[in-house]
Amino acid sequence: MSVQDDLDTEIELIASSLLPAENLESSPSGIWPRTIGITSTDSDLSLHASISEGYPSKDAIGVEVKSPSMGRDEASRWQALVKDKMEEWKEEEDYPLYQLLTTHFLSILAPSTSSPSTQSPTKSGRPEAPQDSPSKPHHCLLISHHLLSSTKRKDLISLSSKLSLIGFSKTGHPGIMYSIGREEDLEEWIREVKSWNWLALRIRISPETIAEEKQDLLNDESKGKEKGARGGKGRGDWTELEKINEALDWLRTRGEGREKILIDAGVGGGRLEV
Repeated sequence: MSVQDDLDTEIELIASSLLPAENLESSPSGIWPRTIGITSTDSDLSLHASISEGYPSKDAIGVEVKSPSMGRDEASRWQALVKDKMEEWKEEEDYPLYQLLTTHFLSILAPSTSSPSTQSPTKSGRPEAPQDSPSKPHHCLLISHHLLSSTKRKDLISLSSKLSLIGFSKTGHPGIMYSIGREEDLEEWIREVKSWNWLALRIRISPETIAEEKQDLLNDESKGKEKGARGGKGRGDWTELEKINEALDWLRTRGEGREKILIDAGVGGGRLEV
């Protein structure tokens, strides 16, 4: 895929991560510089990004926060905040523009976001959103014959962000999808994923509790949570993996023996049946 095609995919992902009050407009594909603007009916602030030839280099990215009522001093403070957030740019990761905007900038459009004059330059100023009563973390595991479609891969990232899920998808043969989150979110995730066109999709683990997972830790891992994204649940943290060994290692980092769920399903230690 060309850089422009990759950028189109990222812009689609960003658009699918927006809240109902938010809207994204983009300049035509294939023409540099590429510009996008994100507005919200809940805020006077708007986000604007300019992507030049040379992307994904950080030097090719420009981000601005604008408002029709913004004065010079306030504009300078927003510029300082943007400069600070741009230090998080990681061109080597998948979908870097999507990661940057959804993790560090979209929360600026929250209706209660104030001028950065009364906040440190690393905070969005959004007060902490009320949270639901704590629920025990759950997990689930889906395995398909393969996961190759770029559309499905993109939709998995978007859906995990929408539902604040932490997990991974292993591309290729077989396709593996493992997610951690709230029970009701996982149930919705399964319903949505099952509605896509799959070859031999199997639910290996229906949503069940994970005793060793701590809800507080999951909250800390969810991107954008500290800024109130997704009602305080954050936008999740979804990873794409290419090898079964990477999937096993990812599970090991979650808890001793967790990789056994894949081995028991015939992945990484035996014949897979789908």
